[in-house]
Order: sequence, then C-alpha cells, then structure tokens
Amino acid sequence: MSLETRLKACHEAKEQLEERFDDLAEELADVEQENDILKDGTVLKRRLELITELENENQQLRQQLQTAGASVQPDYEAIRDRTLNKLKVGKQSTAGKAIDAFIKEIMHE
Repeated sequence: MSLETRLKACHEAKEQLEERFDDLAEELADVEQENDILKDGTVLKRRLELITELENENQQLRQQLQTAGASVQPDYEAIRDRTLNKLKVGKQSTAGKAIDAFIKEIMHE
C-alpha cells in the first residue's frame, strides 16, 4: 500500500471518528439535558414536600396559639368582684356598673 493510500485511509478514518465524536457529543448533551430535567423535578418535589411540612407546622402553631389564647384570658368577673369588694360597693353601684361596662368593652374586642 502506498503512502498516499494510507494517508487517504487515515483522513477518512479521522473524518469518521470526528463524525462519531460529534454524534456522541450531541447524545451527551441530550442526556445531560434529561438529567437536568430530572434533577429539577426532584428539587421541585422536595420543595413541595417542604411547603407541605411548613403548612402543617403553621396549622399546628395556629391551633396552639388559639388554645393558649383561650387559656390565658383573665377571669374578668373575679377581678370585678375583688375590686368591688375592696371599694366596699356592690354590683349595682355606679362603680360596679362602670366596671361591667369596661369588661364588656374589653371582651368585645
């Protein structure tokens, strides 16, 4: 085989290898794109799970706050009775009626 024939065969082999390399590079790009899509899906799924967890935690905290708020309410009637007792007046007195009106306003809010 002559040198020219070998050189021509080498050039053809090189062209074939370059074409195959380009094909593989395109395939790799496609696979990487699919991988990125799958990763994005996984990240999205994790974020949705985290959102669900946070919503559940938020709901629990709201319920705890409502329960705590109800149990923290002072006993206004007992306070009224002690105050009227200290003033030595009854519920029907002007002071008693004023305290009742005040309590009514507080409880209204």
